[in-house]
Amino acid sequence: MRVEDIFLEWNHPLYRDYLHFFDRLQPYYTYPPGDDSSFHLRERILKKRESPLSREELARVISQYHAGELEHPAVRSNLDRLTHSDSLVVVGGQQAGILTGPLYTIYKAITLIQLAEREERRLNRPVIPIFWIAGEDHDLEEVNHLHLITQGKLEKWTLPVPDEHRPISSTVPDLDSLLRWIEELGWHLPDTPYKQELLATLMELSQEPASLSRHFARLMHRLFGRYGLLLIDSAFPPLRQLEIPFFTWLIEHNEALGEEWVKQSHRLEQDGYPVTVDVHPDKAHLFLIVDGKREPLYRVGKGLFGTKDGQQTFTRGKLLEHLHQHPEDFSNNVLTRPLMQEYLFPTLATVLGPGELAYWALLKPAFSLAGMEMPILYPRIGLTLVGRKSEKEMNRYRLTVDDVFHRLEEKKRLWLKEQYQLDVDAVFRDVRTRLEEIYRPLIGQISGVRPDLQQMGETNRKLVLQQIEYLERETWKALAKREETDLSRFAQLETELYPKGQLQERVHNVIPWLNRYGEKWLEELVQTPLLSTRAHRVVFL
Repeated sequence: MRVEDIFLEWNHPLYRDYLHFFDRLQPYYTYPPGDDSSFHLRERILKKRESPLSREELARVISQYHAGELEHPAVRSNLDRLTHSDSLVVVGGQQAGILTGPLYTIYKAITLIQLAEREERRLNRPVIPIFWIAGEDHDLEEVNHLHLITQGKLEKWTLPVPDEHRPISSTVPDLDSLLRWIEELGWHLPDTPYKQELLATLMELSQEPASLSRHFARLMHRLFGRYGLLLIDSAFPPLRQLEIPFFTWLIEHNEALGEEWVKQSHRLEQDGYPVTVDVHPDKAHLFLIVDGKREPLYRVGKGLFGTKDGQQTFTRGKLLEHLHQHPEDFSNNVLTRPLMQEYLFPTLATVLGPGELAYWALLKPAFSLAGMEMPILYPRIGLTLVGRKSEKEMNRYRLTVDDVFHRLEEKKRLWLKEQYQLDVDAVFRDVRTRLEEIYRPLIGQISGVRPDLQQMGETNRKLVLQQIEYLERETWKALAKREETDLSRFAQLETELYPKGQLQERVHNVIPWLNRYGEKWLEELVQTPLLSTRAHRVVFL
């Protein structure tokens, strides 16, 4: 494995400024990226903070979540260490994508593990990595598929699950359908020395019925449990019990929170940054299970909340009563989830992707209103994997990964121009001219020897011309075939390294890479220092 850095120019102006011009963003974030002293400062602030939850309660709930198939000595050790009075956590989360979803989910887990290990050494106190599974989300279309490269083309492979607008944590695929889907998935994976073991593992993890989020947890634990990564589903009922006090606060202070988000969004727009989250003044930024479906709540009057369609309304008192009776029916949205996370955990740092970091710009006043401070926001590592075949093709065409990202069309045109400089029309036109120059005097000379030789000479000339035409056609076909092969190789490079004009980590899934190279490369990746707040890493496998 070889790792190289590459510079990416981010299109999102807010994320770009966060990395390179943080002074412009002080109204939106607390700690600058890349400043190691921030971790010491945040540690001192957390020492003074009176945590609303005991670490023992938190560890007990996470331990409950891991009970059964998510056990591992390294997990048990970190659960024990979480109960220490001086423990801290680094936390990051993601939706429960099928078979872990896009590669950036894997990279977020690696960032959590490496950041926790680094800060534990530096701060000399327990720092625990926690992966927050957004099991409360209900957007099935975002998590029910992965992409495979089949015959050089990207193919979407979807798990058939009825979309009932329910949380992913309570969406349980039919077991036979899931096993059959994995089997069919295997048919589309190329045969490798690792394929049968990989499929056996996926089948083993799917033998018992489980929700999509639990199935996600099983595979994440299989890959990262040995490193002590703790998992928790945001929709886990015992966790909801711990969240009741803060849900109460969110409901009681909902109007004030909404005002802060609207004001902050206006400030962002005035500073020239896009607002990526809907902050409609009437949104409560909470969800409620109503008739089995997860519905967003709105403020529909003074002290009144209701569903978007207006079919259900609740007074604040009734909503709070429902919360204490059925906390499992409540969940956060993208803006209240970070606040809940800070309420629950002694968070040293939160690991975020570019899109997440952008909407966190709305949250600083909300943290203050809740009597909390925005934690350190640490950008997850970004990687592009380069397989051995792709590296070989890149060497063939004298390409870098940066070329594939930014100038592949230009490089392709230059290559084809260099390789196919033969002017076929001119070459064969010259051959025909020279043939006529040879044949005309020849036929004239031999016609005097015997009268029929003139006709034979003409016939012979036409036959030679026919052969030249045949040779010309074959030359064009050979050039077209060579060009087709080259164009196909360029297209395959793009599909692997920059699919659909997006970073590979946003489209590809880890399964094809595990099939191709086994798990050793992933183990090596976890052990390779990758932390960087700015560089995008290229990993040659």
